[in-house]
Amino acid sequence: MLNSIIPFIPVAMPFIILFFVWFFLFLIRRHYRRKGLRLPFTNRFLRSPGQSLIEEIEVINEKLTEYMMFVLFFPTAGYAMFIPYLYVPWGEVTSSDLGIAGGVMSVAMVFCLYRIYGLLGRRRLLRLGYDGEVAVGQELNQLLRDGYFVYHDFPADRFNIDHIAVGRKGIFAIETKARSKPASNQRQTAATVEYNGRMLQFPKHTDTQIVEQAKRRAKWLSTLISSAIGEDVAARAIVALPGWFVKRTSPDGIPVVNPRQFTSLFEHIGPRELSDKMIRRIVFQIEQKCRNVDPVSSICEEEKS
Repeated sequence: MLNSIIPFIPVAMPFIILFFVWFFLFLIRRHYRRKGLRLPFTNRFLRSPGQSLIEEIEVINEKLTEYMMFVLFFPTAGYAMFIPYLYVPWGEVTSSDLGIAGGVMSVAMVFCLYRIYGLLGRRRLLRLGYDGEVAVGQELNQLLRDGYFVYHDFPADRFNIDHIAVGRKGIFAIETKARSKPASNQRQTAATVEYNGRMLQFPKHTDTQIVEQAKRRAKWLSTLISSAIGEDVAARAIVALPGWFVKRTSPDGIPVVNPRQFTSLFEHIGPRELSDKMIRRIVFQIEQKCRNVDPVSSICEEEKS
């Protein structure tokens, strides 16, 4: 009896391990349910800089884990499938059988590796973007001392406004663009971007979309807030390029700056005066959309229900 079961152990082992892992997690959840605790948080949290990016990175990390598990699983599963033939006379395993099985597993593994390669590239770009959002967000937060209200990652129609600042001088929609610098011995030259009011001239390419995108999103924000409060207000666009030296060749166009220049920019920028009452109304509308992040620990409460 035992000898007839042994050949099937390698095949059943992954399922046995999976069951015990699931059972262990079930016991942990049951333990926390019995504690009878509830969370101290009564409100959702405000969105952090790069909130949507870090959420996308987490999704990619989960997918990477899945594909990596498949890469490890296919060879083990293939080997386990042929072990019973060594002990049970089910028939001879031919070279064509091995070839077909090996071909199927090879195709599956190549597909998984291809997906892993693509996900790693996407994650690298998202991490760069996230670091840029954090760098800009931290500099903007310094404006809180000057009476500004600062919000991050404002959710809009199929896009996000990276940062919003509201104060006596007006409403500002800040667009962040994190770009890698070319490797060069002339570090400052390689980190300088020229701006003529319409386009950005990076060391190796020209970009006309960044400025236009910032304008469109500021216009969208103006329309949203004006509709919500019943009065016309105009948000102004700003582009932030963390880590870059910005050389302006024309006084025209919206501000494009290194985020370390925010203090000077907001000190000297022309005011579009807002009353305290108007600021409160605008901030109320913005915060309604930005305060939508559930505490991480809220999952415990969901499991109890």
